[in-house]
Amino acid sequence: MKPPKTSIFKPTSAWSRAQIFPTARFARAFCLLCLISLAYPNPAWSQTGNLSGRITDAETADGLPGASIVLLGTQLGTLTDANGIFRLTGLPPGDYTLSISMVGYTPKVHKNVGVLSDSTTLYNADLTPTAIEMPALVVTASKRPRNLVDVSTSVSLLDGETLRLQNSVSLDESLDYAPGVHMVSGQVNIRGSSGYSRGTGSRVLLLIDGFPALSADNSDIKWDAIPMDQIDRVEIIKGAGSALYGTGALGGIINILTRKPTARPETRVYMMAGFYSPPRFPEWSWTSHRRYLQGIDISHSRTEGNLGIVVSVGQKWTNGYRENDWYKRYKGFGKFQYQFTPTTTLTTTLNWAINDHGVFIQWKDRNEPLEVPIPNQNDKTISRKLNLNLDLYRLLSPQTGYRIKTFVYGTDFDNDVEGKSGSTAYKFGQEAQLDLQPVPKAALTFGAEWIYDWVRSSPNLFGRHTGSNLAAYGQVELEPTPDVNLSLGMRYDRNKTDRTEHSFSPKIGLAYRPTEITSLRTTLGWGFRGPSIAEIYTDAIFSGVPIIPNPDLKAERSLSFEVGINQHITPYLRADLAAFWTRYENLIEASPDPSGTVSFRNVSRGKIAGLEISAQASFGPLGWEGNYTWIDATENLSTGSQPLPYRPRHIASSGVQLMFGRFTLAGRFTYRSAIQRASGLFPEGNRDLIAIYRMDLSGSYDFGPLTATAKIHNALEYNYTQVERNLGPPRRFTLSLSGSF
Repeated sequence: MKPPKTSIFKPTSAWSRAQIFPTARFARAFCLLCLISLAYPNPAWSQTGNLSGRITDAETADGLPGASIVLLGTQLGTLTDANGIFRLTGLPPGDYTLSISMVGYTPKVHKNVGVLSDSTTLYNADLTPTAIEMPALVVTASKRPRNLVDVSTSVSLLDGETLRLQNSVSLDESLDYAPGVHMVSGQVNIRGSSGYSRGTGSRVLLLIDGFPALSADNSDIKWDAIPMDQIDRVEIIKGAGSALYGTGALGGIINILTRKPTARPETRVYMMAGFYSPPRFPEWSWTSHRRYLQGIDISHSRTEGNLGIVVSVGQKWTNGYRENDWYKRYKGFGKFQYQFTPTTTLTTTLNWAINDHGVFIQWKDRNEPLEVPIPNQNDKTISRKLNLNLDLYRLLSPQTGYRIKTFVYGTDFDNDVEGKSGSTAYKFGQEAQLDLQPVPKAALTFGAEWIYDWVRSSPNLFGRHTGSNLAAYGQVELEPTPDVNLSLGMRYDRNKTDRTEHSFSPKIGLAYRPTEITSLRTTLGWGFRGPSIAEIYTDAIFSGVPIIPNPDLKAERSLSFEVGINQHITPYLRADLAAFWTRYENLIEASPDPSGTVSFRNVSRGKIAGLEISAQASFGPLGWEGNYTWIDATENLSTGSQPLPYRPRHIASSGVQLMFGRFTLAGRFTYRSAIQRASGLFPEGNRDLIAIYRMDLSGSYDFGPLTATAKIHNALEYNYTQVERNLGPPRRFTLSLSGSF
């Protein structure tokens, strides 16, 4: 008898009993905590003050509209208006640290800005234009806004407006541009941390607005569920991050921060269309039809009274550059912020996506790499993602604030691949965080978190299982002198599936600024990743390879160390250099036994050492950036040492941009050395894993509120594979039109 069909959109009565009740319990618990929080009297409410001022250009004295004003250590901030004026009202009296930043200007941090009760503090500041863009803040490294130069670990940032002009279908395409980051067939690597685990577990933790976004069953990243048009910026934290974030942050963290509601009504439109080049070799041609892609996103943002909203809908479609590579994607996004008081805000985010697509697992053969084997020609999958995030933040005083978070992240897919199968999975979570600053030179962060995974899938896939993670964490940040920042953190996790594991993840970091143009940093941290339900319980056949469960699978663990320097060499040139070393234990790999049957096993220990260099320069209308990462990745087995699979030794990228008037021309070249070793699941091994040379060219033109961008992806039409039996995307031409009204 077949199990009842379940879906996160059409629940059966069994689903309702199993899912809606836990969801209701989470909702009731969150509402109770919110009511207690709002009912708790805040003495600062009876005595509040205001902070206002004007931000101007130091050279012209003109007001700067859209400059960002943030009170460091809190979640409060605002933007300047058309005249460069800002105003923050209802603040508890005390001293604040102000961060002021704007694209094209050097960021400024001002400490001990005093706010008095029943009065308005005036603060005016000038920003100095800079040829090199300087990011000011980072949120992810400390779970609250910090000045970037005070962070002891390497961080890379991607700006949402820059992403928009890259005509990327999904975020994974653009992550290849970030220093030390590269993709292997949709799986993200930070300094070689992940390799390629065939979609059954990510060693990089993905967050959206600080909420975990790894699925409950595969523990993987659903790139199609990320609202590309709503990205404000992306923060990439390199190295083990489990001291604050727990399981999954073995090799690093990617936090996607979405747009906040605008003060004035704003409507954004993004339209993109393009086509793929025909195969370079006539023998590879498999269809006479042109291969197209297109997409559209429409969003609206506004604030009415105490309520701010952002809503967005979108659609993407392609018939694919290879057989069974078609998809139809639809998505919806909503963010709602309600201010109970100037210092108490509830943010609700709802994100939904559906992807109906063909499945290309491997090519037919080397001479027909764009076709699938005949038995797989009708393979397809329909997947759905739905997540609801609730975040209550309250500032009690300049030294005390807290937040309460709860979320539900559901994924559901129906496979028609080598037989029918499917899975419905939910990840429930709640977290409470307290931020304290008992003395001016010390900041404390404490928190507790609970996450529950619930999976119901076909017997010929994962089966029916649950998992949970209970954690507590704390971090202290000290500033013994104005130029030194020391951070100490620790987190305890209790991770449970069929077996229970306990993990302690400490971290220590130091940042030192000997001069205004030099910043030194070093950090030592531990990380761990509990195995995914898919890795433990998969019982299926994929591509003719039988896979069996392994309930004895243990958590992976890492110890990560780095030392780095950020240096302004001249006013027009900035460089960053980091050396890193990571040791891994109990690495999980899909390993075949002598009969060819595969299971996920803790097969080895590993070591990754390397060097990362990035630089940025600007000379008038000409801008340049480049980065290079050298990786030495070694796997230690009982039979000897060998390269860790799916890690290139050399990763390099360089881009140039020329601006004149309303025109912008850009080009980027990317290089990946040949992967030294594949997994060994296929007999051809490394035969097709060659070095990658890829060039992208683009041009854009601004006219009024609209921007048109034309781009040639893989302009050299270089053919390559990242994993066995999969040809990378060919040359692609796209044209986009975007605007704000």
